[in-house]
Amino acid sequence: MTIIGKIAISLLISFTSVWVLQKPPAPTDDERRPAPVTVWQGLEPASPQPPATTTQHRQTTPITQIDACGAVFHMARYVGWPEHELATVVAVAIRESRCRPDAFNPRDPNGGSAGVMQINYFWCKPSRYFPNGYMQAYALIKTCDDLFDLETNLRAALNIYRYSNGWRAWSP
Repeated sequence: MTIIGKIAISLLISFTSVWVLQKPPAPTDDERRPAPVTVWQGLEPASPQPPATTTQHRQTTPITQIDACGAVFHMARYVGWPEHELATVVAVAIRESRCRPDAFNPRDPNGGSAGVMQINYFWCKPSRYFPNGYMQAYALIKTCDDLFDLETNLRAALNIYRYSNGWRAWSP
């Protein structure tokens, strides 16, 4: 590299650093506000609504996704999922059903997928090896519609998880 090239690069770096090293702008009021300590605090609703003045309509609080996913977490722990898999259980439930136990996907093969973990009806339909269905053979369900119950769905998912030696049944 020639001396002229070295000088040109040095000048370029010098001028660039003058603009880059300028004093940053003062923070705004929003930026001065302290950040939430946890993710849950950042997602909490604003102050509660005052009660309605008429008694004809009662306000109900909808169950948020956070509440539903919290229920999935606690129920998964209750039915016996390993502690190190609880976060993955909730992540799969979010991806598959948005943590909704009543979720149903009719487009999946073998009649659809049901519940919070979107268990395919393959697992509850009769087959060559399980004339009444795999889940029925292990007394986990009586009919495929039982998969819409959160506890039953998570127990069935745990059985499939163990049968598959991991998350293979939920992989794309």
